[in-house]
Amino acid sequence: MGYRSFILTLVPAIAAVAAHAAPTDPIRLELNALENAEGHCRISFVIENNGNAPLETLQLELALFNRDGIVQRLLAADMGPLRAAKTTVRSFTIDGSCDGVGSLLLNDVTACAPGDANACLERLALSSRVNDVRFYK
Repeated sequence: MGYRSFILTLVPAIAAVAAHAAPTDPIRLELNALENAEGHCRISFVIENNGNAPLETLQLELALFNRDGIVQRLLAADMGPLRAAKTTVRSFTIDGSCDGVGSLLLNDVTACAPGDANACLERLALSSRVNDVRFYK
């Protein structure tokens, strides 16, 4: 096989590996519910990984604001693993009531695999189903 033939067969293989290694399909992350439960606030998310590749790791830093826009706390949320073409629910419990929650900021993606945190942050499409609670990045 000549050099040119070798290159022509190698290029599609490299492109296929690159596409698999760095998925670009959006990951939909919905703030689905805030529920008071025995002195705690349960925060529930619905996550849709519509891509053909799983995410083994997706760790987020979230900032919780009260209704006056004051930061109340930072939360670490482990959303992974996420299977390919699958919808998943993740819930977290924090101390205190949900009643004063005004908004939730996706402050950062602290870990994402495969891929890097910036690429994962760009893929995340956020929404909120909770009345009067904004979820944004």
